[in-house]
Amino acid sequence: MRAKFYTRAEVENLVDALEVHVREVHELAGHAAQQAASANSFHAYRAFRDKAGEFETFSILIEGRLNRMEDGANPDLQQTFDELTAVTYKELIRASIKFLYVLAAHASLPLGTREIFMQELRTLHDTKAKLSQSRYAERLDDEARRNLKVAEDILNEIIDKAPSLLSFGGR
Repeated sequence: MRAKFYTRAEVENLVDALEVHVREVHELAGHAAQQAASANSFHAYRAFRDKAGEFETFSILIEGRLNRMEDGANPDLQQTFDELTAVTYKELIRASIKFLYVLAAHASLPLGTREIFMQELRTLHDTKAKLSQSRYAERLDDEARRNLKVAEDILNEIIDKAPSLLSFGGR
């Protein structure tokens, strides 16, 4: 079976749609952090994480199509895609930090925190791996590098505070 190739217009439309999705992720990130801090509720944060997961899935699809364009690689589209990806992952880090600060501030963590914590741990790992790639690393500013370190520190504090969150044997 032969691999399908895509026109520049097809891929460009997808990258444009990704840009709209990125704006939605950023909007939800701000709302989620604000609600989690003020209302001690994680509903908005879950909506944000769901949208971020959609972004990640959509990115995989676009990346595959960028690699299978009819006329070969397009540096402009690739650069736009890489910039959107880097900006979104930096936002994921910022939102995670705000949310993790909320979790770390609790003497005892509310129900459902384990699942959210595990998701944040995976997200932090995946984000760090993604942003370590050379094409993204050059797009990181000092703030993003500091935020990665801060997020790790907060996660470690939460682990120290509530090691049962990492108990995989049962619930």
